[in-house]
Amino acid sequence: MRFGRFLVGLWCAVLVAGVSAAKAKIEINYDKEFDFKPMRSFAWHPQSAGDVKVLEANETNSAADLKARLEPMVTRAVEQTFASRGISKATASPDLYVTYYALIGPNIASQTMGQFLRPVPEWGIPPFAPATSSLEIYEQGTLVLDIFAVKADKVVWRSSAKAEIDRQNTDKARAERVQSAVQDMLKKFPPKK
Repeated sequence: MRFGRFLVGLWCAVLVAGVSAAKAKIEINYDKEFDFKPMRSFAWHPQSAGDVKVLEANETNSAADLKARLEPMVTRAVEQTFASRGISKATASPDLYVTYYALIGPNIASQTMGQFLRPVPEWGIPPFAPATSSLEIYEQGTLVLDIFAVKADKVVWRSSAKAEIDRQNTDKARAERVQSAVQDMLKKFPPKK
């Protein structure tokens, strides 16, 4: 009976991990002293809307090619999300500048035998040396959004989204994933005091 409950619990944990793995991990930092209320317009940074960095670039995935594909997705997602919050795109004298950075490279996940056991397990298994029992190497992407207050001359908001990259996705699926990540990254923008 205990073993059956254990298997059901394990299956539920795997199911939840699989569902959450599809979502991006979001982190948000902002200047808690800055007053976001008067901010009503934005523009992409005059030097560049953003940049893409690839850890292992080659002829099939150069940073320039990836930027050409990714930038329209990011800019469209940010502009739509800001518009839904009443922050318009300015042609002159914006309150905010926005810049994105996309970082793409390999990542690794591993598990070792016994890593989930309590220090003194109930069933009395003797201690053993940890050995890697699962190793996964995958491509990860991180999208960073910086929001810069023009008059204050500083970055007042930074959010990031990390997720596993699936090169088999269509451009439509990628655009939907970027849109979802940007909406999550800006969900609490502008923050309330």
